[in-house]
Amino acid sequence: MTRIILLVFFALMLASMIIICLYAGSEQNMFEYFNEHISDPWFLATILDCYWGFLIFYGWLIYQEESWLIRIPSLIAICSLGNIAIALYGLYRTICLPKNASFEDFLLKRNITK
Repeated sequence: MTRIILLVFFALMLASMIIICLYAGSEQNMFEYFNEHISDPWFLATILDCYWGFLIFYGWLIYQEESWLIRIPSLIAICSLGNIAIALYGLYRTICLPKNASFEDFLLKRNITK
């Protein structure tokens, strides 16, 4: 059951992020928006808050993944794609879980592929 909940959660996360990004991109160019709002303190606070959260998630990913061939591209993906990359990694980790896995199996570093 945990596996299904995680799959649904990360699939919804991925779909909603893609949909909102496509909608926002169709309304206004992202870089134009950044240029207009870069001096707004709340814009800066939101960006900083977001990237601190990304770095916390990346710390967990480093804990999970031993290879720098996964760790470095993941950092680039998270910093450039944000929660889209996080949702993709969550789906990947969940798909690797055995069918009877617990939430702890997802969170903790265990040999889940054997």
